[in-house]
Amino acid sequence: MTAAGIGETMKRMETLAIVGAGLAGTECASAYVGAGGTADVVLIDSRPEPTELPPLSKTLFAEQLNLVPLQLAGSVRLVEGTVAEVAADGRSLRLADGQRLECDSLVVATGLQARRPHTELPGGPVHTIRTSADAEAIRAAVTPGADIGVLGSGYLALEAARGAADAGHSATVYLRGDRPLIGRHHESIGRALMERHAEAGVQFVLEADPSDYAAHDLWIAAVGGSPLTEWLPESWDRSGSGHLSVTGGMQVTSSRQPVSGVWAIGDLAQLSTGPFAGAGPMESEAAASSQGAWLGEQLAAGAPAESEWIDVPWHWSFQGSERVFAAGRVTDTEAALVSGDTSSGRFQVLHFHEDVLCGAETLNQPPAHNAARKLLARPAADRPTLSDVADVTGITEAAETPPGAAATAFDLRAWERRLRN
Repeated sequence: MTAAGIGETMKRMETLAIVGAGLAGTECASAYVGAGGTADVVLIDSRPEPTELPPLSKTLFAEQLNLVPLQLAGSVRLVEGTVAEVAADGRSLRLADGQRLECDSLVVATGLQARRPHTELPGGPVHTIRTSADAEAIRAAVTPGADIGVLGSGYLALEAARGAADAGHSATVYLRGDRPLIGRHHESIGRALMERHAEAGVQFVLEADPSDYAAHDLWIAAVGGSPLTEWLPESWDRSGSGHLSVTGGMQVTSSRQPVSGVWAIGDLAQLSTGPFAGAGPMESEAAASSQGAWLGEQLAAGAPAESEWIDVPWHWSFQGSERVFAAGRVTDTEAALVSGDTSSGRFQVLHFHEDVLCGAETLNQPPAHNAARKLLARPAADRPTLSDVADVTGITEAAETPPGAAATAFDLRAWERRLRN
């Protein structure tokens, strides 16, 4: 079908069904209505009220759990229920209670479900943390001075453990490797965070296996999430990790061909074509929000066939007083330079592709992160090169974890300001 043909079809759309009322789904619905979309928008979710989930782990042990309701445009109809089956063409949905819904276009934004550990954990009950109900159950189970075991090496594990320690509990984190955030952040970031959390009272067990697990009053298992795709047609393509494969325009594929009128966004989706092909799952609230808003506007405009989602992927994690950010591509890059004094807990790791800045990790430097996002949104010719950074920091080779990282940090903000002037 030609781009014009797709546009004509979309203009006649009468019902847009969005499954999943998390950040991606609600952003898509609101952006569609805000951009002048005229179809009836039906948002389907098992929750009675859309709620932003990322703040859960960050306020898990605070005086009050931070539940942020997501706002919907008045014309969006929220249907409380669970979708049990979707037709292969995406035009018909069956809910678990037997209701059926016909639609012209479908957006899937159901995200991930928490994985549970494969082995039994000794001591108290095991909790996951993915929903508000999970968070409330943990808060109800915790008594003053509780001894809490945390299984996991990612953001959720570190956020929960540091929150527990700051609240006066005992927290022990069991890591799969010799540091947290392996595969997500540079080694220097993981080690610095582990040291700073240890100073705050968090205990770490490295290279842990089941023989290392001690009994705890309760456990928090933060071992990742699995895409919720069991209810979707088997003919729709999945990645090796089980995520729905989508084109650069977020369109679901079947046998590597786009399924007309069906899109997937947020944590569930993995781009197989376009600028971010091969980057793996995004799985961040920033990407979910951006993709949702972009797709909503595209659908309202008639979804031109050549359109592709292009944004700077980024992520943030607040772990007690520690502020961790990543922007652009920060894994499997050609070169990485640590910029700044790692012992200070305030430094950057700058990543390069073809000698040009392609990503930046920052620890406790929000302004530098904001500057990095702005720089990464610019053409490659405007960004600093490997030589530019090396000339300032004094590092001449890509570093894994330099014992004495450069005390002089490359000033991303100054570079970005110069471009504006």
